[in-house]
Amino acid sequence: MIPAATWSSTRLRLGVVFAAAASLCVLWWTGALAGLAEPERIRALLQESGALGPLLWLLAFAGLAPFGMPGAVFLIPASLVWPPEVAIPLCVAGATGAGVFAFVLARWIGPDAIVARLPERVRRHTARARERGLRTAFVVRLVLFLFPPAHWALGISGIRFTPFLVGSTLGFLPGVTVWVLVTREFAQRLEHLPLWEAVGLGAAALVLAAGWVVWRRRRAR
Repeated sequence: MIPAATWSSTRLRLGVVFAAAASLCVLWWTGALAGLAEPERIRALLQESGALGPLLWLLAFAGLAPFGMPGAVFLIPASLVWPPEVAIPLCVAGATGAGVFAFVLARWIGPDAIVARLPERVRRHTARARERGLRTAFVVRLVLFLFPPAHWALGISGIRFTPFLVGSTLGFLPGVTVWVLVTREFAQRLEHLPLWEAVGLGAAALVLAAGWVVWRRRRAR
């Protein structure tokens, strides 16, 4: 049983985090963060900011990804601005930084109070995850990659920080490597693609995206 005072403190901290997330949403809806949704604008900013570019990019990645900002917004510009030997380590650092930020916030909120209010079945899974911390973090990152709820789930799981950090770094590495190399290859091919083929490729992508949305909605029902 969680003491009332502990749960009250947890709710206060949750309120602070939710307020910060709500502020980001307001900034997004008002257009203040609209530029962050355009990889081409981020790419131009990184090219113009010189040595500060990587630092600003890392801070933005770590601070915004846990709150739902798509990882592609950061991975695509990095893949195109920097060579693979620079982009891959930076992308792994940014992804891991986002995980660490959510991890710290989740621990600050109070994972014990949150876990105690979860269903028994979920608590059992949480206990097993705690016992196999490095393996859990590695598999979650490998499978779910930058899915925002995964950041928070690992934070409240009770996994120790070192296994979490090592597992996240190793788990992100394969996906980031593939993402960077495929993005660069695709961009190079797209530059030399005839107009009619580019239009056809875009139409096919839209059809696939629409089909995926319809499938998800039917499955949800």
